[in-house]
Amino acid sequence: MIRSDIKLTGKILYDDAIYIVISFSAMSLLGSIELDIARGLPITLQSILVVLSGFLFGSRVGVSATVLYLLAGGLGAPVFHGGASGWLHFTGPTGGFLLSFPVAALFAGEAANFASKNKDLVKFEFITGGIILFFAQITILILGLGFQDALTPTSLDFSTAVEVLMPGLLVKTAFGTILFVLTGRALKNFNK
Repeated sequence: MIRSDIKLTGKILYDDAIYIVISFSAMSLLGSIELDIARGLPITLQSILVVLSGFLFGSRVGVSATVLYLLAGGLGAPVFHGGASGWLHFTGPTGGFLLSFPVAALFAGEAANFASKNKDLVKFEFITGGIILFFAQITILILGLGFQDALTPTSLDFSTAVEVLMPGLLVKTAFGTILFVLTGRALKNFNK
């Protein structure tokens, strides 16, 4: 967790507010970007940004920024995939993915906090970080597919859905891990 490596103001509430603004801004500006590289299925940056906010800044910041992001999208800000917005996105087949974002941010933040206190995991922090980011996104995948399956009886079976969605998940995990590595190295150099 990067949060432990840098103190902005020294006051937790002020630092939290700054991190929430940074996370919310990143989600809002970059979350709607779509990359179409896996079988015609667009890959959005939403889930990795949500997971990274909890992972980098802690679960409290991650969940808060994610809830703000979802509220902004629900209220009409064009922040969802492809610039979409509105409350209907929470009730359709992709609603479970959106609703699982705070859970994934919480998981990533708590897992990163746990890992930062374990000497063996800290020794391999970048591998540990990649694993945490992967499983946080798996959380989104499982909850989203479960919600989708409950709504639409003709939805894809779980193994087919995982096969279709896994390439995008791996790309986002790799992107998030690279971003984590670069951010970690930059902050360590900054602190020197």
